[in-house]
Amino acid sequence: MKIKVVTFDAAGTLISLTEAPGKTYADAAVQFGFALDPTLMQKSFQRVWKSAKRPADILGPRQDDGKEWWRDLVYSTLQHAGYSIEPFTQYFEAVYSRFTEAGVWRLYPGVQEALTKLHQANFRLGVISNFDRRLYLILEHLKILNLFEHIVISSEVGAEKPSGRIFEEAVSRFGVSKDELLHVGDDPLLDTAGAQAAGIKCLILDHADIDVLFRALNYC
Repeated sequence: MKIKVVTFDAAGTLISLTEAPGKTYADAAVQFGFALDPTLMQKSFQRVWKSAKRPADILGPRQDDGKEWWRDLVYSTLQHAGYSIEPFTQYFEAVYSRFTEAGVWRLYPGVQEALTKLHQANFRLGVISNFDRRLYLILEHLKILNLFEHIVISSEVGAEKPSGRIFEEAVSRFGVSKDELLHVGDDPLLDTAGAQAAGIKCLILDHADIDVLFRALNYC
């Protein structure tokens, strides 16, 4: 069948941070009177991120939008870096909200062009991402939210890639067959394995390489 729907992963495919998370964590600490080493914080973040266990799949949305998982990650990042900030709750809220501010995220080169061309070619567009509801505001800041018909995020589905359930949710929302949806991502484990588990085609792309994407769509 001809592809009718193209979905995209978010972070790492469409968008990226403008600065390292460790620097954002350090910047947020200033207002509480703490001076953190951004380089040390980044190393700690990378170590904690790599070892962190993702939330288990549940039936239905996560009640806290996945926020408690992030709270634990921020706390562990500080702990591994040898820091302690009080009041931690207020510090965490400051860090958490900073990642929704305009200018914190950016589009990869070519993304706006790719999405616009796909939209003009009458492809229905969506996002399938291991994210929380902050993604809506992030995409709005970047002026691409209105290009997507459906945003399917793990905190609302209760399942994270590579679970096939989040991909099946996208198919259900678009009301198409699995053969009519192509997912585009950057991670062979999360995107390819997850899509294949749901019986969906997946294209691993170097960000928004529009030529490669259109050749793949013509092939499909």
